[in-house]
Amino acid sequence: MKRLNKTAWFKQGFNILKTSGAADLTIENLTKKLNKTKGSFYHHFKNRDDYFEKLLEFWEKKQTFNIIEIKKQKKTFNGINETLLALSKRNMDPDIEVAIRAWALRDPLARTFQERIDSQRMGFLRAMFSLMTDDPSQAEMMSLIRYCFYIGSHQLIPAIDEQTYKKKLDALMAMFETYVDLNRSKKIM
Repeated sequence: MKRLNKTAWFKQGFNILKTSGAADLTIENLTKKLNKTKGSFYHHFKNRDDYFEKLLEFWEKKQTFNIIEIKKQKKTFNGINETLLALSKRNMDPDIEVAIRAWALRDPLARTFQERIDSQRMGFLRAMFSLMTDDPSQAEMMSLIRYCFYIGSHQLIPAIDEQTYKKKLDALMAMFETYVDLNRSKKIM
């Protein structure tokens, strides 16, 4: 029987989270779904709490790695925004995002990780919108609206398809540009 690495255990954990929630994320369910023994689980993790912490660390690294990569590569607002959209489409599973947010409502450890990820994402968006406006309050407002749009779009039932999401996001970004331009012209007058 082939030995599984930690990533395989994490992927299965995410599948359980997506399909049935954190309450079903048990050692028994993991080992059953992976057709492995509990000994195999304990080879990688001390206990269920250790698994939860490592699973959330894996999730956090996956989410924040994208932000770090974008910061290294792009320097303009449009460049950062386009790269952010491409990476979001490629790397982020909305069902996992929804499942972890639901878990974070009830579990302090999951909440701690989700708060850190949200904080890093908001910081990234603030920096991105600061390239559009020199007013920190405008950058903060646009960041929060953009992030709430991202989170909210995953919560809708039925889900928004990718093409509709992109169209609505483009419209939102156009509204932001108009808002910034109007405020600039008010300052000039």
